[in-house]
Amino acid sequence: MNPQRSNIGLSTLILSVIAVAAVLYVLHGILVPLALAGFLAIIFKPIVHLVRRRGLPSWVGILVVLIMAAGAIYGVSIIVSWGVQSAIEKGPEYAVKLKSVLSQAQAMVGTIGGRLGEPSFKHLDDLVSAEQAMAMAGSWVGTAVSIIGDGALVLLFLIFMLLGGEDFPRKLAAAFPRNGSLDLVSVYQTVNVRVLKYLRIKTLINLFTGLVVYVVLAAFGVDFAAVIGLLAFLFNYIPNIGSFIMTVIPGTIAALQFDSIGYALIIVLVLIVIQNLIGNVAEPKIMGDHLDLSPVVVLFSLVFWGWMWGVVGMILSVPIMAILKTVMEQFPTTKPLAILMGSAVQTQTTAPAREGRP
Repeated sequence: MNPQRSNIGLSTLILSVIAVAAVLYVLHGILVPLALAGFLAIIFKPIVHLVRRRGLPSWVGILVVLIMAAGAIYGVSIIVSWGVQSAIEKGPEYAVKLKSVLSQAQAMVGTIGGRLGEPSFKHLDDLVSAEQAMAMAGSWVGTAVSIIGDGALVLLFLIFMLLGGEDFPRKLAAAFPRNGSLDLVSVYQTVNVRVLKYLRIKTLINLFTGLVVYVVLAAFGVDFAAVIGLLAFLFNYIPNIGSFIMTVIPGTIAALQFDSIGYALIIVLVLIVIQNLIGNVAEPKIMGDHLDLSPVVVLFSLVFWGWMWGVVGMILSVPIMAILKTVMEQFPTTKPLAILMGSAVQTQTTAPAREGRP
């Protein structure tokens, strides 16, 4: 191969990646609702297929999907609005208790660490002020409100995706006939099956996790139990980081509400046990390794898509990388990179199992 031509090809690839990243970042206001609608379409597509198998027209299935999606968005908006109202009412009370909680934390660190712990945490109450805590909470609430505000746009995109999704494989086959070993229709079906398995199982597991977190927090009498349960459902789409966040948030709220770090640590311990049982025991047995992504790739995707699209990007990062990996497996030039992205070692003599139709 000509070295000059190889350098030109590499430079073109790098510039193309930079250009695509710039477009994704600039157009995030449109692409984020579009991506959400795309994954909702993957989740709800089996419902449309079921309605058609019953002999009913497609618009009946689409209507059922829209009612379910609109009901979910409405329920989320009710929970978030209630949480925002409660946070406004309890904000001054929590701000007063913050100093007391920080003093308890400083005393505990000093007791455990002795004199070595005193210099680092001597001014802990000055490092974290009530204004900073309220600003951080406000930013999280603002993110949730912005996601809900895009609900109408997501539903609009969802309608057109479901309407055009039935004929898309036939259009793809007509536009790009099979060329040797490359079959774009097969790639499309494989992507749908893999992502559908992941999203369907992950959604059910996250729904169960959110309900358990809500029941536990309600039993302990923690404020905002419904909002935290909803956040547990959403943030557990984020690998590793999501479960950590969903122990810190309720622990902090419990510490402020009851003015006791010890009581908050008990709640955090219970949540850690639940998260580990679901995330490390139940979820691997139920889900398996459908997406076959390396932990390094998962971490990189979290950082990249989180920088691109914020919290929504982190939630969608794993399915997006799974789609990219599946597509790259079909091209000889990108197949080595796809193998490196996987969690298992593949050999040239081992043929991948063909996925079935959804």
